[in-house]
Amino acid sequence: MSRDPFERVVTAARDGLYESNYLKANAPDGSAAVWIKHNTLRPKDGPGKGEFWIVVWQVGRPLIVAKREVPWASLTLSADHLALSSGGVSLTPDHAKGALADVAWDLHLSGGLPPLFHLPYRWMYTAGFPKKKALTPAPNLVFDGELRVGDRVLPVHRWVGLRGHNWGSEHAHSYAYGSCNAWDDGSSTRTVDGFTVQLRLGGRTTPWLTSVLARDPDLDRTALRCWFGAGTVTPTRWSAHWSAPHLRRGSLTMTADPATYAGLRYAHPDGRESYCYNTKSAEVALTAGGRTYTSRQGELEVLFPEPLDGVPLHPTPGWDPGAGDYRSA
Repeated sequence: MSRDPFERVVTAARDGLYESNYLKANAPDGSAAVWIKHNTLRPKDGPGKGEFWIVVWQVGRPLIVAKREVPWASLTLSADHLALSSGGVSLTPDHAKGALADVAWDLHLSGGLPPLFHLPYRWMYTAGFPKKKALTPAPNLVFDGELRVGDRVLPVHRWVGLRGHNWGSEHAHSYAYGSCNAWDDGSSTRTVDGFTVQLRLGGRTTPWLTSVLARDPDLDRTALRCWFGAGTVTPTRWSAHWSAPHLRRGSLTMTADPATYAGLRYAHPDGRESYCYNTKSAEVALTAGGRTYTSRQGELEVLFPEPLDGVPLHPTPGWDPGAGDYRSA
């Protein structure tokens, strides 16, 4: 499948959905990372809105989270290609720019590997099931430009990450999502991307379902899709494993320090709320083809219907979107 059919903003033409076009990148030396989310929420009834987030991690500095919510009428969206903007925040396939509170970014995006599609059939991206669609249009994307936090400038030179895209009529009940694009051995062409998820169907929760995609010139392509019992999820650890005649035996483990989590509140189109926890410094071990590849710059995200103890959530209670941008203390 080419990248073209989903290089667009789905909510520009359809209601009853949430959508996220997001960027993440890590500094080559592991000293910093950034996560920028361009979210739209368009319920079937009532007004829609846009949500823009930026999260910045720096070793030795407090986590930075900034957010803005805007009314639907202030969004400029394209239904046939990737272009969205509102109030100085903008995203296209090769450029991202914006400012929230005192945090600003101006990033040029280049390179990248071919897209990774987690759903095995094209019809799944347009049908009502599954309710959540996920793909990675540009893994191993290269970032150049700068970040600004107050009066500090953080140069961004050949940071490596990805551009992701997901949408759906509701968030999954629970999940772990992981990706890694920066490796201890310096490979720039290896990528791994996957999730283990529980869905709600007919009032019941499914068993854990797992999809993992890995690509590297030194490996056979690994494509483990929707296997029951192939993944386990805890608040700080995700693991998946596979063994079948058409696949090399392998496994993937990601482990997070909860002190590095950014906790975010995620809204469903129907008004419910889920709780997302994300880090860009997870420990990663990918075993495939008889070899193990490691990293300390993995992205691990977990989502649950109830919040985790001890991890602050953003925005904090009492924030009024109409009063201005949210900024963590």
